[in-house]
Amino acid sequence: MSTLKEIAQYVGVSSASVSIYLNDNATNRISPRTKLKIDEAIKKFKYQRNMFARNLSTSKSNIIGIIFPTIVPMFMNDFTNPILSGVQSRLSANGYAMLFFPSFAGTSSEIAKRQLTASVGCDGYILFSTGFCSLQDILANVQELQNLQKPYVTLNIPELDLPINQVILKDLDSTLGIEYLLGKGFRQILLVLGREKDVHTRSMMKKIPNLLKQRGIPFDDRYVIYGNYTAEDSAKEFSRFLDMGIPVEAICCMSDIMAASITTAIKQSGLSVPEDISVMGRNNSLYSRISDPQLTTMDLHMFEAGQSAANLLFDSLAGGDAKQKVAIAGTIVERKSVPKAGRDSLASRIDHTFSLPACRRHWYSVV
Repeated sequence: MSTLKEIAQYVGVSSASVSIYLNDNATNRISPRTKLKIDEAIKKFKYQRNMFARNLSTSKSNIIGIIFPTIVPMFMNDFTNPILSGVQSRLSANGYAMLFFPSFAGTSSEIAKRQLTASVGCDGYILFSTGFCSLQDILANVQELQNLQKPYVTLNIPELDLPINQVILKDLDSTLGIEYLLGKGFRQILLVLGREKDVHTRSMMKKIPNLLKQRGIPFDDRYVIYGNYTAEDSAKEFSRFLDMGIPVEAICCMSDIMAASITTAIKQSGLSVPEDISVMGRNNSLYSRISDPQLTTMDLHMFEAGQSAANLLFDSLAGGDAKQKVAIAGTIVERKSVPKAGRDSLASRIDHTFSLPACRRHWYSVV
């Protein structure tokens, strides 16, 4: 592989002159003729720059490392993508790039360690939590970043009592969706949660029994299933629930993709949404808008959360306070999968609780 020195020797200028041009091709410090010769040399020698050595004089790479401690492909869900889009929109506007470091290991904290080792040279970091992270994993990952002594922000992580930069999605583990359905008059609500050991799922499970008790509704664990944030798993678990013949009025899902999958399953079983069963999602993703009917959902404002994380990181890189917390609350988006007038607007539910019909026997596929 060719070097900067070889390019400079071919052109007949100093390595510093080549570096100036590569860092700013609009510079007036290099003549147009020399610029053309540098371009010619780069093509001839197939020169490729080391992105981490972009600006050795200031020890800056203009690269932000994204620490995402999971073995699951990060772009395959409706949660990560809008957050990363928000991060990227602010980074690119400020001349920064972001890098991912996929790694394989047995635990979340081991993956984070490997990603941090591979990302030496980044100017700062954004640390995510995932459905595979326990609270212990999260704290270990934060400590690893503290040890690097570089600016960082945590995102998609429960609020920590630590002096660090945090963007907090307040309703990741809130019962706002369930409260919305209870407020509509529904009492028999199936909860479709994420991964059973996920820190946000566990937090919700601690809150739900007390919430129901306050409404005079006994907690019944048969009304809790785990869809693992996937269409396939939520469909299978919902199929098992249907086969038990348990009465259900509404379904509250921890993600739109699970809600869309279950909406399809309900229709394929010969039932209707919302006439027979109401369905609510979370994230306000594309799935909620293309589902039939369109899903009532909770908007977590994830794009804005990603932008806020990047802004906090820029503030720290500029020498600002590294102990800021930004809390972003979710909002309900009402569409067609839950009647706006509530349970009593449905004639089939005025005098009785809906029970699943015996005709629901066939399996279905989710495309």
